[in-house]
Amino acid sequence: MQTQILPELLDTPAGQRADAILRKCVHCGFCTATCPTYQLLGDELDGPRGRIYQIKQIFEGLPADRAVQGHLDRCLTCRSCETTCPSGVDYGELIDIGRERVEHTVPRPLRERLMRRLLGALLPHPSRHALLFRAGSALRGLLPRRLRQKAPRIRPARAYPRGTADGPTVLLLDGCAQSTLSPNTNAAAEAVLSALGYRVLREPARSCCGAVNQHLSQTEQARDWVRRNLEQWRQVDREHGLHAIVSSASGCGVMLKDYPKILAGMPGDHHDDLDLVARIRDLSELFDADTLRARQPGFRAPEVRIGWHAPCTLQHGQRLADRLQRQLQQLGFRLEIPRDAHLCCGSAGTYSVLQPELSRRLRDNKLQALEASAPEVIATANVGCEHHLGSAGDTPVRHWIELVADGLSG
Repeated sequence: MQTQILPELLDTPAGQRADAILRKCVHCGFCTATCPTYQLLGDELDGPRGRIYQIKQIFEGLPADRAVQGHLDRCLTCRSCETTCPSGVDYGELIDIGRERVEHTVPRPLRERLMRRLLGALLPHPSRHALLFRAGSALRGLLPRRLRQKAPRIRPARAYPRGTADGPTVLLLDGCAQSTLSPNTNAAAEAVLSALGYRVLREPARSCCGAVNQHLSQTEQARDWVRRNLEQWRQVDREHGLHAIVSSASGCGVMLKDYPKILAGMPGDHHDDLDLVARIRDLSELFDADTLRARQPGFRAPEVRIGWHAPCTLQHGQRLADRLQRQLQQLGFRLEIPRDAHLCCGSAGTYSVLQPELSRRLRDNKLQALEASAPEVIATANVGCEHHLGSAGDTPVRHWIELVADGLSG
């Protein structure tokens, strides 16, 4: 695609990056076939190709307005279009650049500004949201139906058997929302990693990866999290020599693996940080069926029919869903793959709050597809998807690592 970026924007890192990404797009339209919002709305401007064109116009000098802002807001950042794109367009990065540009040029109504500031100030901090989430979980049965579907079902952490940890040391990140909403996820992850032989360290202080602020176009807050995390990881690495930095939430994993791109846009020399961020791994990347069988001969996969939900962040963002699916099936798990498995469930971080109607429609479609095979449990890989799907369906939703940990006791 030819571009004519304004000279004053082309002199900025964001403008240069936007220009490079835009030039890769050939406007073929393959992406529209796999875009959840285009499938629901049928509007070219609510698909990747249309949004790319709108961002191009903005950087070429056409003023943005509330309509453009709405089209960009409705993007889930699911990256399904990236999986489809034959030209390798980095759409996820481009939509963040475009949104930030629009955020600085198009004023939002007061209600929207307040809601976005509240989400950005609340969700990344467990000390601020823990009481709210726990109260919602405890009172869930007393709430009206509409509020009940927004209240989480929090299950406490369990005690799992441990293996002999004689291998390399890994740092398991607790995360912000997951540490409160799904504490059993990392309890199970620690047990399974230990069973695989890893020495597991838990994060010294719970912190956010920065994804919430990043996707709300709160760029400086997101960068603060990046700086804070790198400082903490460097200290742990000096003391213990880390083999990997592990995230058990695939949504966080995508953001963490984007740190090199974020660092490239931050002032200062970050060359020394690149070795550290190169060790970031999704939990599924350390999971190996053959190793677990060899080290835990008593392992037995739970004999339940599992509706398999591969989150967009695992499937499109990190391209790890197929590998994990094969590993779980190799261990004996009975996975039922739903129709349209590539489409988003509508969770997408704060999307379910900021775009409730579209989010609800996507969630209901996903649940209908998952429950068509009458599963006894739905397995996923991301805390947001877990609670979004679990808020409305009749089938319990759990992180896949919990099902693996259940099999450790045979």
